[in-house]
Amino acid sequence: MKSFVNNKDVSIPDLVAAIVSWALTVGWIILLFYLSSETGTISTGRSSSALEFIEMIFGKGVMSEVVLRKIAHVIEYAILTVLSFLSVRFTNKASITRSYSESPVKLIKSDNEMYIAFSMWLSLLTAVVDEYHQLFVDGRDGSIRDVLIDSVGIIIVLIIIRVVFTFYLYRLGRKEIRYE
Repeated sequence: MKSFVNNKDVSIPDLVAAIVSWALTVGWIILLFYLSSETGTISTGRSSSALEFIEMIFGKGVMSEVVLRKIAHVIEYAILTVLSFLSVRFTNKASITRSYSESPVKLIKSDNEMYIAFSMWLSLLTAVVDEYHQLFVDGRDGSIRDVLIDSVGIIIVLIIIRVVFTFYLYRLGRKEIRYE
């Protein structure tokens, strides 16, 4: 019987990175659901405390509590998107011979596009389920508008990833490997 650790088809650093990044991704999703499980009163109190801290640093009237809450949505889902992107990337890279590039059916044109698509859908699905979950929390409500605001964070991160990857390849003098 072959040992999994000694298997030459597995990149141990990428496997460890995949495990760690998935643990962080799942942990972040749990944190998001924990925070959205708080009652409206507790959530408003947390926002008020954060706003007081921001006003202490930048002065009064720098932003409203509503704006702060929407910025928090964008940041929360931007972080989730980065974590899920890294998780999908390291998972794909862990198997040296069984990565997406070795798959006989290519529905997506490149590895990077696959990472972007999977992380986008995971983050968006989390946003939808989280807002639905809030329908059942006292003093909270789920809204399509908040899913759209969460999507802003998701899209911003994915655009940044795409641009950075393109410039990285350009700097190396390479083109993205596209599967036709």
